[in-house]
Amino acid sequence: MRKQCAICAVWALVLVCPGPAAAQSDLERARALYNAGQFDESIAAAAVAKHRPSATLIAARARLERFRTKGDPEDLGAARADLIALNPRSLAPQEIIEWQIGIGTALFLENQPGPAAEMFATIMPTARLRLSGAEYDKLVEWWASTAARVAESQTGDARTDAYVAMLSAVRDELERSPLSWPAAYWLVVAARGAGDLEGAWNAAVTGWIRAGSHTEGEHPRGDLDQFVRQTLIPERAQARTGQRLDAGATQEEIGALTEHWRALTDTWRHRPPAE
Repeated sequence: MRKQCAICAVWALVLVCPGPAAAQSDLERARALYNAGQFDESIAAAAVAKHRPSATLIAARARLERFRTKGDPEDLGAARADLIALNPRSLAPQEIIEWQIGIGTALFLENQPGPAAEMFATIMPTARLRLSGAEYDKLVEWWASTAARVAESQTGDARTDAYVAMLSAVRDELERSPLSWPAAYWLVVAARGAGDLEGAWNAAVTGWIRAGSHTEGEHPRGDLDQFVRQTLIPERAQARTGQRLDAGATQEEIGALTEHWRALTDTWRHRPPAE
C-alpha cells in the first residue's frame, strides 16, 4: 500500500508541476529515496523521469542494492543494461563517479572482483574530492572488500604481495581520514593477510577505540570483534605455540588472548556519562 501511495504521489506531482520542474523534483525524490534505502520507491520515482540520464543512473544503482538484499537476477541484469546504455559524458561530474561505482558494484556482484577492484581504485582520488564523507567511506568499503577477495583468490607469495599492497593503500586512507571506519577495519584484515599478526592485533585495538567516535559504533565493532575472535586470535595463538590448532597449548593461548581482547574492549567501550 505504501509503495502504491508513493507512486501515486509521484504522478500527482507530474500533473501539478510543469514538465522540467516535475522531472527535477522526481530526480530529487528518487535520489533521496535511494539514500534512505527505499529502493523500490526510488526505482518508481526514477521511472517517472526515465528520459533523464540521471534517473537511469539512480534506478540502476537502486536495482543493484535491491539485488544485494533480494538476490533477484532480473535486477542485476536490468541494472547492467541501464549502466551500459548510459553515456557518461551526459552526466554531471559527480554522477560520472557514481556511474563508475555502479559498474564496479555490478562487476563485484557478478563475481568479478579483479575488474571491480580496478574500477574502484582508479576513481578513489577523484571521489575523495567530490563525495560526502559517508559516501566515500562506502566506496572505501567496496574497494577494500574486492581487493581482499582478489588477494584470497591467489596463493603463496602472490597472495602475500597482494595483501601487502592493500595494507599500504589502506594505511594511506587511514592517514588521510583517521576516523574512517572501513579503513580501520580493513587495515586489520590486510595486516593479517600480509602475515603481520602482531600488527593486525595492534590495528584491531586502535580500530576498536576509534570506532567509539562513530554514531553506529557498536555495529562496526561487532564486525571487528568477530574477525578478531574467529580469525586473528586462533592464528596468533598458533603462531605463538607453533603447534596444531587443536593442541592443548594452542587452545590455552586462544583462551588467554580472548580474555585479553575482552578486557581491552571492555575498558575502552564508550559509556554515556552518568546523570
